[in-house]
Amino acid sequence: MKLENFYERMGRVLLMAPLYRLERRKLKCNDGTEVSCMELGLMTLLFFFEHMLDGKKKAGIRDLAAFLQEQTGTSLFPDFQGYEKLARDIIAIFRPPTGRRNEEAFYDWEIRKESHVSYSYVKADKANIASNEQYYLLDEQGLELIFATKEYFNEYQLSINQLILRKQLEKGQFVLALRQVEEMRLDVETLRGRMHRIQQEIHRSIVSEETLDRYRTIVKDMNGRLQSEEKEFTELKEFIRETRQRIHDNVDKDPERRAYSNILDVERRLDEVHGAHRSLLQAGVDLGTSALAAAEEALYFSGMDSFNFEQEITSRMFAAPLPVTASRRLVEPFFPMESHHTWSPLAIFFPQRLERLERENRQEDFPDWEDTPQGKETLQNIQYHYGRIVRYFLDFLGDKTSAVLGDFISYMQKQDEAFLENRQFYIFWMLLHRRNTLTLDPETIGGDSVYADILKTAPELQSVSVSERSDILTYHTFTISNMDIEVVMDHGVS
Repeated sequence: MKLENFYERMGRVLLMAPLYRLERRKLKCNDGTEVSCMELGLMTLLFFFEHMLDGKKKAGIRDLAAFLQEQTGTSLFPDFQGYEKLARDIIAIFRPPTGRRNEEAFYDWEIRKESHVSYSYVKADKANIASNEQYYLLDEQGLELIFATKEYFNEYQLSINQLILRKQLEKGQFVLALRQVEEMRLDVETLRGRMHRIQQEIHRSIVSEETLDRYRTIVKDMNGRLQSEEKEFTELKEFIRETRQRIHDNVDKDPERRAYSNILDVERRLDEVHGAHRSLLQAGVDLGTSALAAAEEALYFSGMDSFNFEQEITSRMFAAPLPVTASRRLVEPFFPMESHHTWSPLAIFFPQRLERLERENRQEDFPDWEDTPQGKETLQNIQYHYGRIVRYFLDFLGDKTSAVLGDFISYMQKQDEAFLENRQFYIFWMLLHRRNTLTLDPETIGGDSVYADILKTAPELQSVSVSERSDILTYHTFTISNMDIEVVMDHGVS
């Protein structure tokens, strides 16, 4: 079992830490009953949450003290000063006087070291200098803690509120629907803040391909939710339009007149929330394109800056000589970086050079011979070597019909090791690899073919098929790809 996302899970567990710290503080009621401050801490969060829903921004210590005094029925303290001190103590738990965030430490067993997670439950808003009072608002983790008490994740808060709004509209509870729209407005603002933080993290936290993939998944999931919510907004607006039209037909009745006024308010406010959400949808698309693309480009160039060309390329090429093809493959990715291809329309007026379309395909790796005594001698030497190679290979096969080139080379090291030092041995297998299948038919292989002696030394052989493998073989100064070799004999069994 893997401890996947252990840090995030512990972060959600420790989200409740301030409430448990308040639980350790006990108070006595007038009747002698002992109560903890945990419940009062949750009531404090609900107080600020209610102010956010109602659009009220002036909520300070005295307002909180009055709320706690009203809710407890003055059963805790005989005067207002006691509740005011209690309110300051509770605010100090959620927002330390030092101004620093709440921080919790735990041992992360996924990475095997101690980790820290920070929270901001309440943040300072405007202040009234005349009355010397500071106002507060719920911060991100404060909202998460409120939502956690309803047993659903903050990411789906807007979707859940959309469902609740639809139910309220179906029941005709338009006053409650107005309140629900306000909650949706807060959800949209919370999403906006979260997207802003993700954008900042993308620019400063992506240091590896794995981190980039993780943020790409986060942005993809977020955009998927935004698109789903956008679809639900469209359906809600259509439902409200139909409801408004139905109520309009009976607007002469007093109850319907009030309902019509409420449904107009719901429609107007929902349009505002929908407009804000639509801007988030566009921001999510930009986040998934420009921000991630910029992060990917920055990651690429940081990799290029740390790339040691001298060690990775130059030393690799000259420390051990590579074949021509392998050398080209090694440096090929670096060629387009400095190349710039242009074409001028005036080129059609330049002097033209006529060339044959069918050029002779000459292979620099393989030998050539001319119709001279020296050329004929070279051809006979090659034919002799190719005949011996096939004879050796058939003796190595025995009753089998297929083998691997690496095993055959190991066999030749014991039988005739000097034979492996001749470059014709490796050219033969390279030629077969180019042909894929060599059919030994006397009608097609004449006396001037390099394969002519194979018909003499191995008359029972009908064809040889070769396919390349992924590993590389090195012997002496020669390097060649390993191959699977299969033969067909004159009796037709392969």
